[in-house]
Amino acid sequence: MQWLRFLPVTLMALVSFSPVVLGQDATVTKEEPKPATAAKKAEKPKFVRVTKDDKKKPLALQTAVVKYKSDSKESEGVEVTLIGAVHIAEKAYYEDLNAMFKGYDALLYEMVAPPDAVPKPNERGSSPISSVQVGMKDMLELSFQLDEVDYSAGNFVHADMTPEEMFESMNRRKESVFKMLLRSVGSGLAMQGAGQANDLDVLSAMVSDDRARNLKRAMAEQFEKMDGQMAALQGDDGRSTLITERNAKAFQVLSEQIKAGKKKIGIFYGAGHLEDMNERLIAEFSMQPIETKWMDAWDLK
Repeated sequence: MQWLRFLPVTLMALVSFSPVVLGQDATVTKEEPKPATAAKKAEKPKFVRVTKDDKKKPLALQTAVVKYKSDSKESEGVEVTLIGAVHIAEKAYYEDLNAMFKGYDALLYEMVAPPDAVPKPNERGSSPISSVQVGMKDMLELSFQLDEVDYSAGNFVHADMTPEEMFESMNRRKESVFKMLLRSVGSGLAMQGAGQANDLDVLSAMVSDDRARNLKRAMAEQFEKMDGQMAALQGDDGRSTLITERNAKAFQVLSEQIKAGKKKIGIFYGAGHLEDMNERLIAEFSMQPIETKWMDAWDLK
């Protein structure tokens, strides 16, 4: 049963990878807006959290929707919203996202593919990790992002690398998906060694009558520590193709959309990308977060 100690961190790593990259071979709560001056002094923002009731029982895994604005003349009237995502979630979560997306002049999205490629529901990539992700969807009784999000919407704008750009960057940086996955798993095992994960929870979930819910609860605790997992993917220079280089491409597209006159812009990316994007919006666009909403991605009740 030693393989069980690897399960939660391995699954977390797999879910964190963009399903489109590896395929290449709800409820909403609102927080009160904070003044920009207060945001500058705030602690590092979170983009994934687990909510619990008064008895500390988990209620939901939530992702953040954070709105940013700037007082600078260059960005006057522009509103950018970071919309965090997990790639396997409740069907209602994606339904709420599809409704939200209609309100943006431009919705920038992640997809390592040619810019004109539009994923179709139930069309799968052939990579082993993509197949595992789809299998996890069934095991956790959740839905897969590519099956539920309407990528054909007229305001959708591709804001990611092409496969050629990504592989060129990874070769230049001497990276591989397998190596990054090992780093992520290694980071997760370090958390377990520090007492931050419970093997017994995973074992109990696997043999319980309500396996899907109990596995989701065990994995949700790992998702809340996503920052450490994502940091493990970075190279010695603090950068990686998977996170920082793809984010740089997304923000190149963001600049183009602002210059084109778009005022209300959403950026829909995996939640693990958003810490770096938050820093870029503050440093490069002089923007500050003014409002945060939380969406239920997984029902843990």
